Amino acid sequence: MKKTDIVIIGAGPAGMMSAIYAMRANKEIILLDKNAPGGRIRSTYQVDNYLGFGKVTAQELVEKMVNHLRDLGIEETYGFVEKITTKDNGFSVMTDRDEITCKAIIVASGTNPKRLRVENEEEFLTRGISYCAVCDGIFFQNDDVAVIGGGDSALEESIYLSQIAKHVTIIHDLDRFTATKGIVERVKDNPKITCLLSTKVIGFIGTDELQAIRLIDLKTLKESTLPVQGAFIYVGNEVDADFLTEYNVVDKMGYVRVNQEMATKVPGMFACGDITKKDYRFIVTAISDGAIAALSAVKYLDSLIKTE
Repeated sequence: MKKTDIVIIGAGPAGMMSAIYAMRANKEIILLDKNAPGGRIRSTYQVDNYLGFGKVTAQELVEKMVNHLRDLGIEETYGFVEKITTKDNGFSVMTDRDEITCKAIIVASGTNPKRLRVENEEEFLTRGISYCAVCDGIFFQNDDVAVIGGGDSALEESIYLSQIAKHVTIIHDLDRFTATKGIVERVKDNPKITCLLSTKVIGFIGTDELQAIRLIDLKTLKESTLPVQGAFIYVGNEVDADFLTEYNVVDKMGYVRVNQEMATKVPGMFACGDITKKDYRFIVTAISDGAIAALSAVKYLDSLIKTE
C-alpha cells in the first residue's frame, strides 16, 4: 500500500498541469495513468493556435509537457484505476497493481473514443479499424481508407491520412460537416479526399482483415459497400469515470459535475479537463482546469492541517 497527499488520475494535459501546481505547493503526489502521458493529444497529428507555438506537432507538444514534468522530478505511475472508496477521512484508490491512500483526489481521466457499435466493429479492431490516424496511419500507405465522422478531428485526420494513403473517403451521417469552415475548405480542396454525406456506416466486411464498409444512404435508403483497407472512427468521445460509481458526482452523460473551483460535492474530490461537464474541450481549457483543480486541492489540504 502506498500513501500520498494527492492522487491525480490521468496524465493528459489537465492531469500533468495539476501535478505541476501541486508539486510546486510542496504536496506529495502520485500521477496515475493507464497509458503513456499525453492523453488524447497523442491521437492527433498537429495542434494549431497553441500559445507560444502557433502550429506544433502533437508529438513535439507532448514531449515538451513531459520534459516539464521530468524537470520538476515528477514521474507518472502506470495503473488502471478500478475503484475509489472513502477511507480514514480520505480516499482509497484501488488499481490493478496497488492500493493508494490519500487525502485528496483529482480526476483527470478524460474520455475514450466513442464506438459505432455496428456489425464486426470489434472483430476488425487493430485489423483495419482504428481510432487513431496518427498511431496507425502509416500501416495503410498507398491503401484506400475511410474516416468516419464530420467534426474537426475527423477532417484534420483525413488531411493527415491523405499524405499517406492512396485515397481517403470521409463518411458522415449528416448532410453537412460540423467542423470549422477553414478545415472543411481544406478538405474540399484536397484531390485525394472524397466526401459521402448523409451516409451511415452499418457494418464492416472482411475475412482476416477489413475489406469493405457497409453503408446506407440516409436519403434514398439504398445500401452499398465501400472497398477499403482501413477505417478510422472519429464520432465523439465517452467519459472514462466508471471508478466513481460509489459517488453521485456524474451527470446522465457520465461527465463529472464540478463548481468553478473544480470541486465536486464530495470533500477532497476534484475533477478537471475533458471529464468535466463543459462547453469547450481544448488543450488550453484542460490545462486551465488542471491548475485550478490543483490549487483547490492544495487549499483543501491546508484547511485540514489547520483543523488537526
